Amino acid sequence: MLLYKSDWGKARELFAAWWEGEVKQPLLQVVAPKGVPVPYDGWDFCRYPDQPELAVRKFEEWCNQMFFGGLAYPNLWVNFGPGILSAFLGAEPVFTGQTMWFGNQRGKGPLSLREIAEAELDLGNIWWRRVENATRVAISLHRGKFVVGMTDIGGVLDVIAALRGTVEVLKDMVRDPEGLKSAIWNVTELWHECYDRLYRVMVEGGHDGTSAWMGLWSPRRWYPLQCDIAFTLSPQRFEEFVVPHLREQCERLDHPVYHWDGPGQIPHLPHLLKLDFAAIQWVPGAQEELSGHDCGSPKWYDLYRKVLEAGKGLILSMPPWRVEGFVRAFPRARVIVQTWAGSVEEAKKMLELLHWDELFPNAVVADQE
Repeated sequence: MLLYKSDWGKARELFAAWWEGEVKQPLLQVVAPKGVPVPYDGWDFCRYPDQPELAVRKFEEWCNQMFFGGLAYPNLWVNFGPGILSAFLGAEPVFTGQTMWFGNQRGKGPLSLREIAEAELDLGNIWWRRVENATRVAISLHRGKFVVGMTDIGGVLDVIAALRGTVEVLKDMVRDPEGLKSAIWNVTELWHECYDRLYRVMVEGGHDGTSAWMGLWSPRRWYPLQCDIAFTLSPQRFEEFVVPHLREQCERLDHPVYHWDGPGQIPHLPHLLKLDFAAIQWVPGAQEELSGHDCGSPKWYDLYRKVLEAGKGLILSMPPWRVEGFVRAFPRARVIVQTWAGSVEEAKKMLELLHWDELFPNAVVADQE
């Protein structure tokens, strides 16, 4: 039981069963305000990087006014922007009030491939110190109240793009592929050094399991992996420059999930399905969503079937009006549906649709079956 989620014990058991492939129907995560919504955008660690206690307090003020239904839970993600590893390695973060930009993603960066290939994690770096301290503070205040989500370390190639420039990285694939691969392998090692250090902080602080920005909990070591610049790559380039380090990361995590971002990455699905991802999160992108093709749209159903038939789970965020149709189309699928509702009553009706109160033992199929 958590202060802000009384049925956390049930959700925790279902999460554990879901990761093991034992849950045989869609599960729902739904959040709703208990009354007048309290504004909260998740960027307070960036606004107050040296005052993590303030960020935690604002998060708890929001939690106190929210209903976390089904598998949804109060997840304090230590958010310092997408790909903070690049700041640990020298990129200059810029907080806009709505997001954090890193380095030279839109231009040519200052670091050579050799410098990136030889880089080390500087534990005195101001941004590393801030992230580590914020994690310690969050862990010290979490017990019995909420779950702490690890910061967004970033995708390996995306981090290099922040340090070097996306166009430069694409040129490197042609003019110095071996140099780029050396940089990729070093950043992969640095990525795992960051993960292991932060994981140790959480374990030593008594945190149960792991969480991250995607809003999933695991009793073991899980994390979302990604390569957002992959939409610019051919399947051949993806296989050469992305698949090897994703395979390595999958081997070093217990429950890796791939953040599959946008139609430009659809051609990479055959490669992704061969890797040991526990699940894939599909995100259609803003243009498709504005056209009415959000995650609940039948437009993507064939993609979902390919993922499920390969034995992977699916993570899908969709508007509430899509949920019923999706569940009817995939009644026995290993899917976690993430959505929202305008009130607690609406959220509970959605949970009734998925028979939340009856999930044990019906959702978990015994081994002998």
